[in-house]
Amino acid sequence: MTVRFSVRVNSDQFDKLARRTQPVPAVAELIWNGLDAEARHVRVEIEPNDLGGVVAIVVRDDGHGMSNSDAKRDFEFLGGSWKKTSVMTRGGLRVLHGKQGEGRFRAFALGSEVTWDTTARNVLGELERTTILGSLASSDFVLSDPETSAGPTGTQVIIREPREYAGQLLGEMAPIQLVATFALYLLRYEDVTITFDGTRLDPRTILEREEEIELPEAVGGSRGPALLRVLEWKATAKSLRPALFLCGDGGVVLYELKDVDAPEGTRYSAYVVWPGFSAFAQDIALAELGHQEMGPVVEAARLALREYLEERRRDRRAELIGRWKAQQVYPYAVAPKTAAELQERRLFDAVAVTASSGVGKDPKTAKLSLRLLKEALESSPGSLHRVLREVLVLTPEQLADFDRLLERTNLASIIQVSKAVTDRLDFLSDLESLLFDKGKRERLLERSQLHKILENSRTWVFGEDYALALSDKGLTKVLQAHQEILGHDVTGEPVLGPDGKPLIVDLLLSRAAHGPTNRQHLVVELKRPKVPLTMTEVSQLAKYGAAVAGDPRFLTPEVSWDFYLVGDEVDATVSGLIHQPNNPPGLFGRPGNHRIWVRTWSEILEENRQRLHFYRDHLQYEEPEDEGLNETLLRYLPDTDEVAKG
Repeated sequence: MTVRFSVRVNSDQFDKLARRTQPVPAVAELIWNGLDAEARHVRVEIEPNDLGGVVAIVVRDDGHGMSNSDAKRDFEFLGGSWKKTSVMTRGGLRVLHGKQGEGRFRAFALGSEVTWDTTARNVLGELERTTILGSLASSDFVLSDPETSAGPTGTQVIIREPREYAGQLLGEMAPIQLVATFALYLLRYEDVTITFDGTRLDPRTILEREEEIELPEAVGGSRGPALLRVLEWKATAKSLRPALFLCGDGGVVLYELKDVDAPEGTRYSAYVVWPGFSAFAQDIALAELGHQEMGPVVEAARLALREYLEERRRDRRAELIGRWKAQQVYPYAVAPKTAAELQERRLFDAVAVTASSGVGKDPKTAKLSLRLLKEALESSPGSLHRVLREVLVLTPEQLADFDRLLERTNLASIIQVSKAVTDRLDFLSDLESLLFDKGKRERLLERSQLHKILENSRTWVFGEDYALALSDKGLTKVLQAHQEILGHDVTGEPVLGPDGKPLIVDLLLSRAAHGPTNRQHLVVELKRPKVPLTMTEVSQLAKYGAAVAGDPRFLTPEVSWDFYLVGDEVDATVSGLIHQPNNPPGLFGRPGNHRIWVRTWSEILEENRQRLHFYRDHLQYEEPEDEGLNETLLRYLPDTDEVAKG
């Protein structure tokens, strides 16, 4: 004979209790029911259909089950469970989880038809089997008569007619979430096994690091000390979301808080273990809503967790930069020497460690990625943004942080100028070696090598702001370029030298002027290093000047002309002529509207070095008193002392 009875609650309340959008916590409640029945083995089985959906869900345990009388009592009344006044399981083996007498109804989050098939010993010690049928369509439950059973004890919950969110159980996140929920329990009770869809839930397989932090004694009060346990998971647990679990005695999870810090690359679960949570289990959802006793414990746990995560962030970032240096893929070879270099290094490290997932672990890949970041940082904030967004795939929040760093300070501009100065000084050293080192200077060809090197964005050697107009062209082309620069029509006869032959210039440079003229042209005649500059070479340059001075098409009042003869050394005659009182060094003469100069490479190199060293010495970055900027940097940086070591 079966018994039909109604639970003392409206049927629509089942749906609210079940919380259908949370199938994984519903499975967890059914597992807890088995563990509270002192089960050693709990198995969750999911039967899929051919379309990848769920047909049925079965939760089996080998606990002590429910007798027929216990089942009627527990199902007829919502709440009022015997567990409410107990701390330990019936056999005294473990700490209890459930208190409310509501967990069994969470099965309706998974399906609308549920059967409990349970075997237990009755008051006479005899094994009996009972079946309970329930449906979301009614608040009525059907309880079978007890049947004699040969055992063993245990309960299986069979859930059919799956609800729309039950398919989440087939995803990769479900077992990981369950591992996090039961981690402390499984670590404490090593004889307990939980299997989900054929896979054993074992936190040890993904546990990377464990830390225990004692919370201030005062926050626990008379209910005992509170402890924060942090379990860090391996990279294989990538789908695990960080959470803060509120646990009673023995690490039994009673509530989950998900709004916790989730630093990039950190997978963890944190557990606040405090006896008071068990005492307030019925009101545990109020833990952060001003509860007089639970509130201070949760607040202290959050503070301790933030401090722990910040320390771990610093450790990991310092370790990461140290590994890059050991692999010789870190793009800076020496420690920063100036404030500007230190801030550049801090910004680079902040970007690099944050984007480390996109940098790669292979040394060759890492070296290329880090070099790309460094060059992007030095070239322009715009290119850095593109690298971070498109290549290293940072989140919008991280991109916004780094955009603010570059927008709110002149650091980016200083980095770019510093890089330009350093590159120019390096080029001067290379050029000096090419011009003066034995073996190299003999092989240097003036037209095919030297001026080709200079025309490639290095015309600044002859003065800032000069831009290349022509290279290795005749004076007719020089005239055409001159007219185009001024916006005039390009017309007329070819330009020839005094002997009627065309003249070829090495370089024609031009720049806007700041004096009485508004345009300056510079014609450069290069001689290979082993050729000394004599009156013969000066006369050749003078022909260019005479050709320009003798052609009215060149003579426009808004343009001034300079002619440079550049070589390694000058003979005594020329040296005497270019070092005259009241004339700047190197000036040979001012015939007409143009000037003729004789310059040595050593003079040009030294002038450039002095100018560049002046820029670098005076290019100091004063760190602004901007707490927001520094706080942003510190969120991404390892320890500042480590950065300063280079």
